Amino acid sequence: MQIAVLNAPLPTEPATPSMPTPDQIAAMRLESRFRQAVAAIAADNLRYYQRRWLGNRVLNDRGRFGIALICMYLHFSYRPNEPSSGLTAARLREICVGAGLCGGGRVEGILLMMRATGFLERAEDRVRGVRRYVPTSRLVRLHRERNRQLLLALDCVRGDTRFAERIGDDLDDPFYPRFVSAMAAMFLAGYRMVNAAPELQRMLDRDAGLPLMFCALLAGPDYADLVPEEMRPVTVADLARRFSVSGIHVRSVQRDAESARLIIRHGDMTRVTVLPALTDAMENFFASALVMIESCARAAAAQEE
Repeated sequence: MQIAVLNAPLPTEPATPSMPTPDQIAAMRLESRFRQAVAAIAADNLRYYQRRWLGNRVLNDRGRFGIALICMYLHFSYRPNEPSSGLTAARLREICVGAGLCGGGRVEGILLMMRATGFLERAEDRVRGVRRYVPTSRLVRLHRERNRQLLLALDCVRGDTRFAERIGDDLDDPFYPRFVSAMAAMFLAGYRMVNAAPELQRMLDRDAGLPLMFCALLAGPDYADLVPEEMRPVTVADLARRFSVSGIHVRSVQRDAESARLIIRHGDMTRVTVLPALTDAMENFFASALVMIESCARAAAAQEE
């Protein structure tokens, strides 16, 4: 028996968020609580990454974010009178290939993994020739909680918003599907957070590249006091163990960052030196994320007016 994961009416028209601009990103970085929000988002992402080593092997960090978002977006788009709508294998493959997330063959592997790990299941009302899936309550809870943490960080920065409260236990609140729809619209329009920090592209394309950069940033002088010590592993062996990769791989990612003049390595047993360029790139990355999230939240809320 399937569990109902959404009771709210689905949006009839997608929210239309505005794309983040360089001026908005720069202004976000000037907010007094910006670095506190960055530390909170980075720490939450590190905890999430460490708990999901299997998914880390199947798709890179940004790919998993995009896949989960598209899965929820397609699920919310389901219409009972349109059998081919919703989260179908064909639609997921088309979007993933078109958005450059992964190849069509990889999509099948992702669907198998998500079913095996309890995140997706086949829809009960099966139609011949259509493989439709629905997210389980496990995936819905995870996705809602991760987005709630992002909105909490935004609320922390702004001080006068309460967007995170809209993603609570009330499945009848239409804010969440509208928020997901807005995020998907921006994603499918081509916006990526790394657009604001192209210096990070090479590292973000590597397995565990993003969390390794998070750890470097949080160990730097501007952030070390904002997170617990467990979020600031020192040695290559510590980093390899935390993210279930080899020490050789950690060194390779660090050397990529060093060649980009983002860090300086001092050997396997000593913490890297964070250069201003890394702090600048990572803060642009996080500011881009917060501006994007705010744009999507406001677009979702505007549909209620």
